Amino acid sequence: AEQAAEELAQCQHHLQDEEEARIAEECKKNKAKYAPIPDFEVPSGPVNIPALYATHKLKKGEYCKLYFFTNVSLAEAESFNTSINNEALTLLKADNGQHIWVPASNSRDKSAIIKDEDLTWEQFGKAAVCLMNAMREHDWQKDRVDMHVKFWTVLEEHPWCRSPHNHLKCTLLLYQ
Repeated sequence: AEQAAEELAQCQHHLQDEEEARIAEECKKNKAKYAPIPDFEVPSGPVNIPALYATHKLKKGEYCKLYFFTNVSLAEAESFNTSINNEALTLLKADNGQHIWVPASNSRDKSAIIKDEDLTWEQFGKAAVCLMNAMREHDWQKDRVDMHVKFWTVLEEHPWCRSPHNHLKCTLLLYQ
């Protein structure tokens, strides 16, 4: 009886090995059919990639003007061809008065940038959210991001932002 049980176990083991070999052969023949399918979530919104200048500032942990996160600036950054412009250099005057060559992607025409206080209230609201997300993506410390979130939330909840008088909203923008 023991020998019969042992032979049955060997036979089952042999059949199992044959089945595994058949499946392995099937997987080799039909790779696409058996390719693993990653379980990713579908993107839920647009990808907002700011200008390289803004990205470099965020990576360094420096504050970046809200203008770079407005719809206008994000659209401008999207149309910027990095493969061509990444090698270009531009001459800038440093704080100490010396002229230095820097990659064009790290510099920006300052005359085209709208100051934070000159943004419209709508631009401010959208840009602040984009900037907070970019701060998180660039691994800013949580307390720094939370500080901005709290500050901008207080501004958004201020009674003046619902006022029909535009100068009150401008005052809030100047304050921030």
